[in-house]
Amino acid sequence: MSVVFDFFKYIIDLGVSVMMPIIITILGVIFGRKLSVSFKAGLTVGIGFIGINVMAGVMMNAITPVTKALVERYNFSLTATDIGWGIGSSIAWGTPVVPFVFIAIIVTNVLMLMFNLTKTMDVDIWNYWQPLFIASALYLTTGSMILAVASAVINMAIIFKLADMTQKDVSDVLGLEGISLPALQTTGWAVLGYPMNWLLDRIPGINKINWTTENVQKRLGIFGEPMMMGLVIGGLLAAVAGMPLSDILTTAVSIAASLVLIPRMVSLLMDGLIVISEAAQEFMEKRFEGREIYIGLDAALGIGHPFVLSLGLLMIPITLVLAFILPGNKTLPLADLTALPFYMIFAILPSKGNLFRGVITGIFIATITLYISGIAAPIMTGLAADIGYQIPGEATEITSLAVGTQWYSWIVYYLLSLLS
Repeated sequence: MSVVFDFFKYIIDLGVSVMMPIIITILGVIFGRKLSVSFKAGLTVGIGFIGINVMAGVMMNAITPVTKALVERYNFSLTATDIGWGIGSSIAWGTPVVPFVFIAIIVTNVLMLMFNLTKTMDVDIWNYWQPLFIASALYLTTGSMILAVASAVINMAIIFKLADMTQKDVSDVLGLEGISLPALQTTGWAVLGYPMNWLLDRIPGINKINWTTENVQKRLGIFGEPMMMGLVIGGLLAAVAGMPLSDILTTAVSIAASLVLIPRMVSLLMDGLIVISEAAQEFMEKRFEGREIYIGLDAALGIGHPFVLSLGLLMIPITLVLAFILPGNKTLPLADLTALPFYMIFAILPSKGNLFRGVITGIFIATITLYISGIAAPIMTGLAADIGYQIPGEATEITSLAVGTQWYSWIVYYLLSLLS
């Protein structure tokens, strides 16, 4: 097993822009495409991911100083510092549960596909860190490898089903044909997003408010276009943070560029993925008549739509305010504020892009995330200490909004911990 794990770890350590072309090429050959066709599709996907990462980096580099300035200017004083999903993922990949949980997730997916319990074939190996984190937390607190593995199997079985159920909207609204999003911190919120949209549909007056990208663009003209929305949102955030004029202008242009270029990079990536998606469909039809297969990929594809990015940016100041006013909250949101578009996809997708409903649902998501992040802080701090991570001097505890967004996996955590 260690040889298998070492091989996968080597591939994962290469990074998503190298890992995904290798995976896509292998899948293409398995599904009957020529090596040259599969390799070209894989390389296209890799280039698309590089483009997305570059533009996401531009957006995060522009917005991170703004979030820090907002925190400093409005004197947020909370005890659990959000150090970001990057540290959370490195903690998850550094614990003893990794090889066992890794294999268990793959076996779970394969068995569910074989018995027609899911249509999602999850190739988003990097984001296995999400169930790995909860499994690591269980192992830390109970010492049981069996419970740790069981948590990953349960959490991923649920997310595969949710990915199936939401795929139609992912395809129709986000334009990701044949793609599903099996990410705990993203699609897990569909459980809240769809009921909230159903409820808002039945409230007189509220059900008439429809701030879609198209409606906003129609009413605002040029100022409703993605680039102008990014310019205005980025500039306003920087201005509210009290930044100098030069920084306000730089932030505004950088966010505008992100809202224009990220969707184009997603489109490039989809050019490669469609080859594998079609090959998978043909492969399954030959062996299982009538079966449909979705390719499970990173939620980065979902943030390519302008209304998702816009909502994520709008939620930055809202989340900061919530952190300050929510009674009993101890989470200081910081590093993961720039990742809010990932967490807000299913705040706005159920309403087909209604920004008003997205903000309402987003407030609920942000509230739950802040509280869960605070509850998870002692566990994340303990895991970090176990792998030798140095806690920042100004932080009493460390946490991550990403860990807080994995909401239902914490229910699984507490239920299984009762069995220890």
